[in-house]
Amino acid sequence: MKKYFSILVLLILTLLVSACGYRLRGTQELAGGSRTVAVLPFVNKTVETRIEADFFNALVDEFAQSKNLKIVPVIEAEFLVTGVISAVDNYSISYSSDDKTYEYRVVMIVNAEIKERATNHIIWQRSSLQQVEEYKSTGEPLTIDRRKQRALKRICKILAEDIHDGIFRDF
Repeated sequence: MKKYFSILVLLILTLLVSACGYRLRGTQELAGGSRTVAVLPFVNKTVETRIEADFFNALVDEFAQSKNLKIVPVIEAEFLVTGVISAVDNYSISYSSDDKTYEYRVVMIVNAEIKERATNHIIWQRSSLQQVEEYKSTGEPLTIDRRKQRALKRICKILAEDIHDGIFRDF
């Protein structure tokens, strides 16, 4: 019994020591302990309609989940999240035996920054953040478009997570 207790204590201590640097996602703060942020719609430099709205919604959702930041109107914010959607490319990646598109790949590239509202000083910036999704073709244009839109929404969500987590990771 004493042997099992010693092993258990040793195991618990090992787990505690190995997890000493562990932090839960979103528990850090921005520079100076800032707590308020406004997310602005990104500029859409692509021909993809409404992508800026989908990306804005994904960013707002991601920052709203952060327990250390409060999304507020621009006039109340300490920091602003801004950027540009610089590219959305969609192309065929595989074909059926009769030369019809079987699968597509969509790529989205964004440039993002966070800056102090009062001074416009950029405190975090990333260029050419990229995410890729693939989707199958059915031959039906409406179905293909719905699948593309779902793929783009997944991309928006992942890029929003990357921006949010990147900001906190770098501080």
